[in-house]
Amino acid sequence: MVITALMMRRQRALVRAFEQVGATSVAQARSAQQMSLSQGMAWQQLVAHAVLRCPGEGRYFVDLPNWQRLQRRRRITALVVVAAVLLGLAVLFVVRPG
Repeated sequence: MVITALMMRRQRALVRAFEQVGATSVAQARSAQQMSLSQGMAWQQLVAHAVLRCPGEGRYFVDLPNWQRLQRRRRITALVVVAAVLLGLAVLFVVRPG
């Protein structure tokens, strides 16, 4: 859980870095070297989710609609997990053997 939280934090920082330099379209795409960023696991996950897009030549830009979609999907998943845990606890307390 801690690793997931750290990974999400790193991903948010990467997206913020692209936003701050205005790399939000093909025309403004930048390389990791230009931005002094490492292409670690957080970077690779964002590429896999099509949040960081590569139009070529090793340059990337952040696809904000895809980033927002990923954030929304993560929130929904977290809510479903919390609801499932609460439902499980409710069943344990209501349906007691004995």
